Amino acid sequence: MATTALGWHLHGAKRRARTLATLESSPFDRVRMAAFATRCSLDSLEERVAELDAIGVTAELVLLHPADGIGDVDAAARLVAEVVPRLAAHANVWWSLAADPAPFPEISEHDWVRLADLVAEEDPGHHPLSITAEAGSPLLWRRAFTHGSVAARSPRDAWVRTRDHHKPVLMDMCGYEGDSDDPWHSLTPEEVVSQAWDGSVRRRYVTHGESYLDDEGLTWSEAGGTLAGAAVARLGLLREVIAGTPEQARYRDRDAPMLEVPGEFYLEYCGEHRFPERVYEVPAGRYEVEVIDTWEMTVGSLGVQEGGTLTVPLPATGAQAVRLRRRP
Repeated sequence: MATTALGWHLHGAKRRARTLATLESSPFDRVRMAAFATRCSLDSLEERVAELDAIGVTAELVLLHPADGIGDVDAAARLVAEVVPRLAAHANVWWSLAADPAPFPEISEHDWVRLADLVAEEDPGHHPLSITAEAGSPLLWRRAFTHGSVAARSPRDAWVRTRDHHKPVLMDMCGYEGDSDDPWHSLTPEEVVSQAWDGSVRRRYVTHGESYLDDEGLTWSEAGGTLAGAAVARLGLLREVIAGTPEQARYRDRDAPMLEVPGEFYLEYCGEHRFPERVYEVPAGRYEVEVIDTWEMTVGSLGVQEGGTLTVPLPATGAQAVRLRRRP
């Protein structure tokens, strides 16, 4: 479960310490941060990566950022060749070539693939590597990248446009909780929580972002600090639920997204639908039935019921999930 704090490491010791303390107490175990190689020394960047490792957080380093003034592929290659070998020895590192290719018009799709190959060549640890692009971009599926990093307005949109591909997909740009004039940075916490649940059940995990201005006029996603939004605690519940989901669970497309291990485990997210009940046809057996209110953060047990037809009453409000787990 990831969050975005692109420039947290560029600030003073107090703010950096506050960022680390916030991450340590949060549900996040990966943070997307720009390398800012022209503004941050490699010694300093390596120290920050080590600090994240000490609290169990992975640093996903966005290697190229418009603020670095990289104008062509040769300059980009020099930066990659400088940063990657230095930090590749750290186990808690992922690579992202860019959070958006659009600000680099001089770098072609072929060039991006060359740069990805260079990262792989300079990284003996074979860490995960992506580039964030629109869900329909063919660049996502080039062999050089280990997974797709998608920008899309909704998990359903990302799923529809990537379901025929066989790489893992993360939604690294889906909008931030905040009150900015920018539509991408002004989602309600309810929207953020809904997207995170929907994305998780579709196996399109959504990266968190937050854009509320603090007392220093900075936001979490640009500069770290302290998380202020209402979504984070609720994402903690989501992390617990996903951690308890069998790894072999697969997505099932019906009128609401579901993960299932047939006859063993079912997790359905009802989202905005205000269903009064849900009916499940499952193999014969005993199943513990739970209704999860993803906003109120409650997990209510309806006891153990007998399959094959299970009818689960719901409160006819949104943000509900249903979990069925087979019991002896």
